[in-house]
Amino acid sequence: MPNRITRLWEPGMYQGKPRMRGYFEGWYYKMVDAAGGNTVAVIPGVSFEQNGNASAFIQLLDAAVSTSAYFRYEIGQFMASSRRFELQIGSSSFSNNHLSIDAAHNGRSAKGELVFKDITPWPVRLFSPGAMGWYAFVPLMECYHAVLSFDHIIEGVLTVDGRHIDFNGGRGYMEKDWGRSFPRYHIWLQSNHFSQPGTSLMVSIANIPWMGSYFDGFIAGLKCGNELYRLATYTGARLTLFRLEQERLTVHIASRRLRLELHVSGEEGIPLRAPVLGDMKGTLLESQTAVVQVRLVQTDGRKEKTLFEDSGSHTGFEIAGSREELAAIETDSG
Repeated sequence: MPNRITRLWEPGMYQGKPRMRGYFEGWYYKMVDAAGGNTVAVIPGVSFEQNGNASAFIQLLDAAVSTSAYFRYEIGQFMASSRRFELQIGSSSFSNNHLSIDAAHNGRSAKGELVFKDITPWPVRLFSPGAMGWYAFVPLMECYHAVLSFDHIIEGVLTVDGRHIDFNGGRGYMEKDWGRSFPRYHIWLQSNHFSQPGTSLMVSIANIPWMGSYFDGFIAGLKCGNELYRLATYTGARLTLFRLEQERLTVHIASRRLRLELHVSGEEGIPLRAPVLGDMKGTLLESQTAVVQVRLVQTDGRKEKTLFEDSGSHTGFEIAGSREELAAIETDSG
């Protein structure tokens, strides 16, 4: 049976204890149908408030009709396997290769079952157990993050508010977060809809509490074929350009031999609940209709070679926190 230490190398598993205070954990499933007309995100999770109140939830985002829903459950209706990534919330169940949902409240409903094939997680290694690298070993971080599948094939059908959505042949993405709170401000974007199937991008830029102070950290992963290009604070990469204007974002991230250039164009997102000291009382805006232009350049002195250039659709684009603080994110041109 995995203990709390060995679970670091199984990031999909429930990382918390049966009873907590000021703690949240949430799993994020994004599904896009084969025709590209429907994008649905399903977020199961748990919320342990500081006062001892606790609940489970399933949050749903339906991009086609620009709505979200929040289904709340008593904490006793949440069960998690102690051996693997398997959850149950009420009549719904979740794992790394399936999602079965049966939720209804206040006129909103979601029901159906999906199967995920050929999942592609961020590699877990002995000294780098996933997307956070060695930061995963740092105790009491405000928020931990994992990419459970960059890209996979979907089979199945969901019925959302009476509308049947056929996801057979669609593509999905899966990640999770856990800890005390989401960062005070952050940017997140993700797409796995590029010209070449199997290509996927995830980028997170966030304000991180650290030893009584703060810094702006980031994680970027671009998966092309069998290659995963990692550029992150913990790899020594630098944020060399950051410009946010309304729902348009331009970011350059550079390492010693690579430069990742991103330009995102989106629209105002749909409100979702976010954790604040375990309580799902915060709000963030998430769009699933953005477009991201991506260019990865290999640099060698004055010579440059484009390794990848493409545009990704059905891009998840999340903006949270003060726009003024986001606009003031510092860059380092080296």
